[in-house]
Amino acid sequence: MRTDGQTIRGNEMVIPHVALESVKEWAKRSFTRERIVDVAMCASTVTVVGMVLSTLYRAMQNQTIVGF
Repeated sequence: MRTDGQTIRGNEMVIPHVALESVKEWAKRSFTRERIVDVAMCASTVTVVGMVLSTLYRAMQNQTIVGF
């Protein structure tokens, strides 16, 4: 059986050809400065809140709460 040379053999990985210019255009449309700033603010907020909650949890583990 003969093929045209486009058949995948075994476990070979085929990477489709993508025009680099189309990827650049898509990135410019998608990643605006405002969106990048929004994502950075959200990520930093989540990080700070996580650190505060982690610190509070460790403090509660180490401190004795005295009842009335």
